[in-house]
Amino acid sequence: MKHLYIKSRKENAKETLILFHGTGGRETDLLEVATTVNSEANILSFRGDVDENGQTRFFKRLSLKQYDEQSLKEEGDKIYGELKKLSSDYNFELGKAVIIGYSNGANIAAYLMLNYDLGVRGAMLMHSAYRSEITGKDMLFDTDVLLTAGAQDMVATAGESYTLKRKLENKGANVTVKLTDGSHEISPMELMEGHVWYMPIKKSIRDEDKLL
Repeated sequence: MKHLYIKSRKENAKETLILFHGTGGRETDLLEVATTVNSEANILSFRGDVDENGQTRFFKRLSLKQYDEQSLKEEGDKIYGELKKLSSDYNFELGKAVIIGYSNGANIAAYLMLNYDLGVRGAMLMHSAYRSEITGKDMLFDTDVLLTAGAQDMVATAGESYTLKRKLENKGANVTVKLTDGSHEISPMELMEGHVWYMPIKKSIRDEDKLL
């Protein structure tokens, strides 16, 4: 699976951001988002393996609003395996990593959060429209999630973000939803919300390191 890893310029940086692009995107799409959220983090960014009419995705669809559940599971298994392998290869801790996903990338990230024991610190999911009822048994205690949505977004509605909020909270996650006035594009306001939301997570990771 194609990916990009950028090691932090900060010596011994412990924080890592894991990026999942939107439909038609690539592994470089969310680098600006990552830099705004935490410019000192390591970055691991994936490119989806699925081709939908020339557009890159992380799983197949049967229609615009219906997932191919078999593809979702197969690709989820693949990405989970890659995350475990790459965290070892690049020597970073998933427990000090935060996922950032946009649109289709937010949806595969939601699937991973709800169905695998990733152990990540949290996730920032932008414009998600998660439409699967598949949910694993593992809980998400001590996991912070930020969901951002546009009030005028007709592709992934604000209501769908609140539906995902309930699914994540049912597994014990601490979930915050932030709405903007925009549509399906990523707005500057979302980037600032992500930066502010991430600050206590960064502080917590760094405080833990001081105790070691």
